[in-house]
Amino acid sequence: MKSLTELKKGYLKVFLWLLFTLFLVPVITLVFAEYGNAQLDQQYTQFFMNDAQEQHQDTGKLQTFLQQHPPSSVCGPVDENLQDYKNAVCAPQSELWQFYMMDKVAFWTLIGSGVVLLMVLLFSALAFKSRQGQVISLALARKFLMLACSLEVMVQGGMLVWLSFWGTAFFTQTYYPKLVMAVGLLVLAGMYYMIKGIFKKLPPEESIEGEVVTREAAPALWSQIDMLAARVGTTPPDHIVAGIDTNFYVTEAPLSVNGHPLTGRKLYVSIPLLRQLTVAQADGVMVHELTHLHEGDTASGALLGPKLHRFDLYMQLMGQNLATLIVYYPLYLYRMLFELAWQRNSREREFVADRNASTLVSPAAIIESLIKVSAYASYRSEVERNFFNNRTLHENELGISKAIAAGLPEHVASPDFISVVREQNVPHPFDSHPPLAERMRNVGYNIDEADYAAVAADFPAKSWVDLMPVANEIEQQLWQKYERDFSSVHEESLAWRYQPEGEMETALVLKHFPNVPYTLKDGSQIVITWQGIVSPKTDELLEWDNVKNINVIRNFGRDKLYLQHEQPNAKGKKRSEIPLPGLKKEIEAFKNTLGLYWHRHQTVRALMKEESAEASQSA
Repeated sequence: MKSLTELKKGYLKVFLWLLFTLFLVPVITLVFAEYGNAQLDQQYTQFFMNDAQEQHQDTGKLQTFLQQHPPSSVCGPVDENLQDYKNAVCAPQSELWQFYMMDKVAFWTLIGSGVVLLMVLLFSALAFKSRQGQVISLALARKFLMLACSLEVMVQGGMLVWLSFWGTAFFTQTYYPKLVMAVGLLVLAGMYYMIKGIFKKLPPEESIEGEVVTREAAPALWSQIDMLAARVGTTPPDHIVAGIDTNFYVTEAPLSVNGHPLTGRKLYVSIPLLRQLTVAQADGVMVHELTHLHEGDTASGALLGPKLHRFDLYMQLMGQNLATLIVYYPLYLYRMLFELAWQRNSREREFVADRNASTLVSPAAIIESLIKVSAYASYRSEVERNFFNNRTLHENELGISKAIAAGLPEHVASPDFISVVREQNVPHPFDSHPPLAERMRNVGYNIDEADYAAVAADFPAKSWVDLMPVANEIEQQLWQKYERDFSSVHEESLAWRYQPEGEMETALVLKHFPNVPYTLKDGSQIVITWQGIVSPKTDELLEWDNVKNINVIRNFGRDKLYLQHEQPNAKGKKRSEIPLPGLKKEIEAFKNTLGLYWHRHQTVRALMKEESAEASQSA
């Protein structure tokens, strides 16, 4: 977890970037427009004075008039007697008119930017009021910030185009069309990304691994839930989903189980965790979860979830383009402040649920269950990490659940267990749970750290699993699927980690990173391999080990691959240039494959460097 100092620095950094992106261009435009107005006033004044001298007119009277009415001062609304003067010095589209108008635009843009900043803070303050305040805050903030920041992009984009022309034309009496076009294209790209983000579709609803347990399949389980729901004062969940993840939760957000969408109120129960808990401890956990249903936490969470997801997707897209950073940082600052409000509210809701479980069951039941959940979750994470770090292929059944069961007693008896429980929050997919010490203070029940191991090691003779006749079958099926997926991911990770030695390791790398040939216009092939790039025509292998940087650049409609070498290549050069004629349709696929294989090589090298450093330290 980040320290408080790091968090403060993070917020300060985002705030400073917000000020930079919102105010820099308008400030530069305002200063330049003011300077331009002053210079043009001097030029017009000097022109009129010179003309008056040549015409032998009264220059003193003219000078007094020009001092009272500088040319730039009549660009706005004027009396009828000054209209001819205005038409002469500040006709529409003239230089002075442009500088005057841009001065006003920049000034009001600064005011608008200040309003955007103020509204970000006000919307954030509303989110701290209550969960309902968060719903209102997010709905208003998203619409306002998308509209206001879109206007900022267009207006500040117009300023940049104007500056790209006048910034050089005013001082050098010339301008650079390429510069103006480049800035214009940047602005158009920003507008494109904004429109794309507004209409971007949400990803499909979340899918979880588990099995729906019907009333017919486990009547005793549902009877226990019904009884506890009645004590809490809420209606029972519509569905119970049993799985092997290390958490319990309730949700009203859309979920899909085995491809079947579930609506309504859903309770997820972990079979492995239920095996660790006594009936009373499981009762405490379920009362805690049912309290979330009773308090409306899940309903507001289901309402906020999709809105937050859409907000995050739009924000991430805005952060990918230079022209939309004006949009990104107000969104980002609001999202960070909203997250603080969300976490604070989540902690308060957890305290309420804990107190209710403490009242309706017992303080000991809820606190002991927290210790057991933390113990199991931390050890399972350690077991899976050890399996995953194994540098050999898992060819047989992993037996993760058996390894956890066999090693858990030793784990909870280890000296490090106390610190693990002290620092680890109980895992949960939707909320930010408070640390154990705070939750013990909240219910007024304390367990000494020296007794954590005894609590965690107390394996019950009877549990809620006994209420679920289908539990063993569900658990076995889920563990088998989980281990197949785990082995598959582990195998792929080995392909990313191996600098292969021997036929087996080479075959595994080739399975995931096979040689990929691309045929050029003349029939020759450039081949991307895990070892490097095979150059067309010469068939020379340009090894990744000798590549410092890669880039594909298109010039005048022709693509070319540039490789910068660590050491000179076969031709004695530190850079190779490979033309790629005929890859127009496949160029994106070529670049993606090139980047993937290059990234694999960098990953391997970083791991080897890390292992070498660890070996040196241990020696």
